[in-house]
Amino acid sequence: MPKLQPPKLPKSLVLETLTKLEDHGEYTIIELSNCDLTGQSARDVLFEETSLRRTNLTGSRLPKLRLLDVRLEACDLSGAFLEEARFRRVEFVGCRLLGAQLLSAQLDDLRFKECNLEGAVFASCQTKFLRFEKCNLRNATFEGASLEGTIFQQCNLSNVDLRNTNLQKADLRSSTLDSLQVTAKDMQGAIISPTQAIQVASLLGVTVLDENL
Repeated sequence: MPKLQPPKLPKSLVLETLTKLEDHGEYTIIELSNCDLTGQSARDVLFEETSLRRTNLTGSRLPKLRLLDVRLEACDLSGAFLEEARFRRVEFVGCRLLGAQLLSAQLDDLRFKECNLEGAVFASCQTKFLRFEKCNLRNATFEGASLEGTIFQQCNLSNVDLRNTNLQKADLRSSTLDSLQVTAKDMQGAIISPTQAIQVASLLGVTVLDENL
């Protein structure tokens, strides 16, 4: 059975420093560390076979950003505008993406681990092999997204908007679902625990009583 593929990174990367991103810029086989790219604005930027550590992209506007075989560690993309991004074989580890906007993005073989994605927007995203591990997704929006097979492992999904999503085989069993915004139709095919089933029923306005009461 196919599984999520990690980034394919060369054993040796060239350490570089960037202070500005250019439209259609291509940055390949490099390592960026402690770079300040706050508020950058550029279109169709490509990072390929690249490692980013403690790089600040807060508030950047990078529509159609392409990440291919990229690992980001302890980076800050809070408030970043990443509409129509294309990510393939990408890992975010310990990153901040508060309020980041990934509208209509294509996300394939993407893993978020221990990231803060509170208020992030994934509306109308198309995904294949998407995984969230121990992430804060409170108040995030996935409305209209395709989340088939997505794994939410030990995540905070409080007040997350999952309306009009495809949740076939999406695994939410170990995550917090408080105040989830979802309909019965949206939940078709999703994988949840018995305890969560009672919680979801409550969210849908169904009252669950013991048969002896």
